[in-house]
Amino acid sequence: MAARLFSGVERQRAAAGRTLRPPGRSPAGTTDHPMPQLSQDLIARAVPQPLPGPAAPPPDELRLKAEMQVFLHGRDPALGLWVFAYGALMWRFAEAAPDIVSPARLPGLARRYTLRDTHDRGTPASPGLTLALEEAPALACAGLLLHLPGPAVERHLWPVWRQEMAPGFHRPEWRDSLLTRSRDGGGAPIRALCFLPRRDHPLYAGELPVGVVADTLATAGGPGGTAAGHLLEAAETLRRNGMRDALLESLEAEVARRLSPAAPAPLAPIEAGRARGQRQRAG
Repeated sequence: MAARLFSGVERQRAAAGRTLRPPGRSPAGTTDHPMPQLSQDLIARAVPQPLPGPAAPPPDELRLKAEMQVFLHGRDPALGLWVFAYGALMWRFAEAAPDIVSPARLPGLARRYTLRDTHDRGTPASPGLTLALEEAPALACAGLLLHLPGPAVERHLWPVWRQEMAPGFHRPEWRDSLLTRSRDGGGAPIRALCFLPRRDHPLYAGELPVGVVADTLATAGGPGGTAAGHLLEAAETLRRNGMRDALLESLEAEVARRLSPAAPAPLAPIEAGRARGQRQRAG
């Protein structure tokens, strides 16, 4: 009975050890190397410089301003407006000078890499991928709400409109967002301007396999920096604001693995046991 009890305790301890293995450690039977982490230093060292080639054509700012004014027609400028930020706008909003920046969620939409980028973190010769808001009824995209104050709301909105609308693959739309970082569906409802993808645009790629997205993000770059840097900044901005995005964090791991030197191959269980014994004897 004692032998059987002891065996059961040992099995429990072994199971607990497997469950509570410290983060970044390899499971039994593999070498003890931490998983690669995506960082700006790794990106700077490993992402190749973009190939020289023609730049994307500059935007027609007169047309963009006219379209913005048509979109705002009939709104009281004194009220200001809210904009939902989910990509680079989450950290590149200084020129718009919002008076409120708050964590928020956008029900029914999810962040996805479905747009090809030829002007910012990609080039016409070597397109990258950039984020878009895609319909997802069961989800709610985490992001930031920016309040642009009136009465000079056009002046505040213009840098945002130029940034989002210049590539041509977005369309503006009003959507109901929630002023909350929680996933529970609570929070004050806010009518906000969102930029959704134009599925009829030549740069609309649709949803791609995660491996294809990771391969592209690990290599693409352009005048606005690297696609991997954009991915990291998006994920870190959400974390700083108490939110997470499972797709972004999965892609962080995939891109880091592609940019890191190849890890040693896993050891067979017997070889791993011998290696552990040698380390213990040496210690």
